[in-house]
Amino acid sequence: MNQKNEVPLYAQVVFAAAVWGAAYPFTKQLVAELSPVSIIVFRGLVGSLALLFLSRSAFRLSDLTTGNLLKLLVMSVLGVSGQQYVQAYALKYTLSSHAGWLMASTPIIVAALMAWLGERISPLKAAAFLLGFAGTLLVVFSRAGSGALSLPSTRGDLVFLSSCLAWAFYVICAKRWLTGWTQAKATTATMLVALATTLPFWLASAGPAEFAAISGRAWLSLAYLSVLSSALAYLFWNNAVEGLGPVKTSYFIYLEPFSTLASAYLLLGERTAPAAFAGGLLILAGVYLVGRREPARRENLKGATGHA
Repeated sequence: MNQKNEVPLYAQVVFAAAVWGAAYPFTKQLVAELSPVSIIVFRGLVGSLALLFLSRSAFRLSDLTTGNLLKLLVMSVLGVSGQQYVQAYALKYTLSSHAGWLMASTPIIVAALMAWLGERISPLKAAAFLLGFAGTLLVVFSRAGSGALSLPSTRGDLVFLSSCLAWAFYVICAKRWLTGWTQAKATTATMLVALATTLPFWLASAGPAEFAAISGRAWLSLAYLSVLSSALAYLFWNNAVEGLGPVKTSYFIYLEPFSTLASAYLLLGERTAPAAFAGGLLILAGVYLVGRREPARRENLKGATGHA
């Protein structure tokens, strides 16, 4: 592919990274008016329908084997419904800028899990783990002070970290399962299964009634999260992975936390503590070391972005 043809793909991957980074402030704004389950259902409905139309993913009856459905169920909980629920809950108690920094640590967590599953740990990876761990501690405890674990902000950060771990498991499952499917097809199917499994809980909890009284600002946040974050950003990222390759595409993960910082300031007036910013830079340094000098290893991290 020549450089001229790559320009639209670079524009798409920058768009995806920026949109995903800004998703945390929009989610934090939205949880003040809607329950996490309602947010998941709306995002799943609009996002999956949009992806079906835009990606033109074709599903056959032979795709719906018991094995594939079980895999999609696990992936939907790890990567969509469970992850989004935990993130929305955590954002009630922590800064969205913290969420952006913490989610950037996902590639380090993926590499750690791969090492636990038997991959060799190089000195660079060991250094990456140490940097990521130190950076995460700085972010989590940057506003804590004494009695850290009793503070809502710290609890929110720790809860949010569990969603990073869930996403890391999702990345490994996506790498090893459904290998004959395109990324767009697997993403669309995962979102549809998440919607199908969440819908009964939403109906049973009188979720539809929540939408009767939400503000115009909340509707704009829903449109952002469903159309831009859950549909277009996924589509553009998948296009970039296929056109530029997973290694080049993965570099753009560094944009996400800075997009979160900018949008959190503009939407919510959040200011990042110097310690949290320093911790975030340590996390990004660890992410850089995880992918350095090992092209084959970086292929394994192609889905390790911290999107929301």
